Amino acid sequence: MAKINVVLTGGTGLTGTLLLNHLANTSPGTEIHCLVRPTSDRTPLQHLNLNLSYLTGDSSTSETWDEILSQYTPETIIHIASIRHIPVILNSLKTARQNPQLIVVGTTGVYSKYNQYSQDYKGIEEQLAQYPGSHCLLRPTMIYGSHRDKNLHKLIKFCDRYGFFPVFGSGHCLVQPIHADDLAKAILAVWQRPAIHGTYDLSGGSIVTFRELLAIVEKHLGKPVRPIYFPLNAGVWAATLAEKILGAKSPVRREQILRLQEDKAYPHEAAQHDLDFFPRSLETGLQQEVELLRSEGII
Repeated sequence: MAKINVVLTGGTGLTGTLLLNHLANTSPGTEIHCLVRPTSDRTPLQHLNLNLSYLTGDSSTSETWDEILSQYTPETIIHIASIRHIPVILNSLKTARQNPQLIVVGTTGVYSKYNQYSQDYKGIEEQLAQYPGSHCLLRPTMIYGSHRDKNLHKLIKFCDRYGFFPVFGSGHCLVQPIHADDLAKAILAVWQRPAIHGTYDLSGGSIVTFRELLAIVEKHLGKPVRPIYFPLNAGVWAATLAEKILGAKSPVRREQILRLQEDKAYPHEAAQHDLDFFPRSLETGLQQEVELLRSEGII
């Protein structure tokens, strides 16, 4: 079997693309094997000064990993795609009798008391903790940064189009989103420091209430964004009804409404100390995202 440096999942996604851009700038010519789906758009990676090879498959399937590990012995696997794939990867590694360094991106959703998947996350983390090789788990908060993020760009678009945003409950819950570029830098820092292992929470440079987040969006859009408040019980009832009627097509889920009442702010001093992790403020990050969305004609 051929020894290779690293297998990267999620390389064509938001965080993965930023990671590869940083790597191209700091270590041009680095050899990377990217696991991509047949439908993945590789265009953002084509101009990078890296030695990229592509492995086609699905990181959620044992067939893909069994095939890769029958041909290659990677020194490191950087798994940015869903942490839900970790049990499959661990089983395939055990079968192949390989113990490469694992760098895994998880989620601070593991702390949620409402998140129906938090128990799943905890179980997966427990399996990862039993892995005999070196491993590092990075838990980011809500990731933002461009139209490719799953959260804040939708909020910004809604506010830009309609001039208001619905708020269920008081809007005083705390949030601490992390810019995807800051997460990418942290992943790179772990890879470049092989002695690093363990678990790190990665949060943004600002802790704000949801009300304050809307005020920052309003400032950088340069137009009014009026919060419209709804009773929490009404929001939960409406979301529950929408899920029953629309199923997976529901624009909002009961769990999302409930989670908006949780404080989602987490300290990152350990990452600051070990990874030189100094994330940008939400003020700066949202200004950059609004400017990017405008430049791309999205708002």
